[in-house]
Amino acid sequence: MIRTRTTAAAVFSAFAFSALALTAVPAAQADDAPADSCSSQQAQLDRAQAKYDALQEKFAEHPTQKNKKAKKAQAQRVAHAQARLDKCEAASA
Repeated sequence: MIRTRTTAAAVFSAFAFSALALTAVPAAQADDAPADSCSSQQAQLDRAQAKYDALQEKFAEHPTQKNKKAKKAQAQRVAHAQARLDKCEAASA
């Protein structure tokens, strides 16, 4: 009997805490979304571009098929990051 009550209390409190957390998180994110999202998109673009530049330098000496694929994949990541940043800036303007 005691074990059943303890388990029920644990389940109820876990449910209550998760419900409280789920209602608090979207409100906090909604306040910071417009200003914060474009800066995070800019940071992603900067990281992707830096990685692409590093790959260009690293693979310039010995171009292989594997290196070409890696550079192509990173170039696509840069392009997608740029598109996300452009979309974010357009939405904020």
